[in-house]
Amino acid sequence: MRNSSIADRDPCPYRIIEDIGGAFAFGAIGGGVWHFGKGAWNSPKGSRLTGAISNTAARAPIMGGQFAVWGGLFACCDCTLSAIRQKEDPWNSIVSGAATGGILAARAGPKAMASAAVVGGVILALIEGMGIWMNNYFAMPPPGMEDQMAASVGPPANDITAPPTTGGLGMLPTGLSSVGRRATRQQPSTMTMGDDGFDSGGHETTFSTGSSSGSEEDRKGGWWPFRS
Repeated sequence: MRNSSIADRDPCPYRIIEDIGGAFAFGAIGGGVWHFGKGAWNSPKGSRLTGAISNTAARAPIMGGQFAVWGGLFACCDCTLSAIRQKEDPWNSIVSGAATGGILAARAGPKAMASAAVVGGVILALIEGMGIWMNNYFAMPPPGMEDQMAASVGPPANDITAPPTTGGLGMLPTGLSSVGRRATRQQPSTMTMGDDGFDSGGHETTFSTGSSSGSEEDRKGGWWPFRS
């Protein structure tokens, strides 16, 4: 998988200038903070602020220049490896860090050169590994988000494993549907009202609903739909 931080970098001829400027700014700011505190600590009382400013003005640009040299060598090695391998990946940065450390320590001898190369390669490997881990961590959805997305989308229309809908539950077999139709039919009923009913004349009033078809069906087969 390609690292997004590598893909977003500038092309190689301009990358060298960018890395030199960024390294110089990083070294000057960081070195300024460090040497400001160091100058204030080593200065006598009453002149701590003056000593801190003087030490920062004297040492911060030097540290910025050292960082700029390191960044320029690293960018040159990285561009060279990219041109040779014709690809951009973390291995270019790791090998470039090792080569930069070895070149900067070349004046101290082969042993110091090899030691600095190992240190530079390990540091760049840790940086690249941390960058890849952070990209993968922030690219993954939060836990449970996939289940929520699947629930919001729902199963496909032709999924036979999906639970039945309201319309599906209303579809009954043929025998049970006939039972439901027969149960809804009203049986003949008779209601007689006496003197205390609506008929004040003492006459009995009879109300009859339905028909005799239901009784005939009951005599024939009853309400049971599965006849032998």
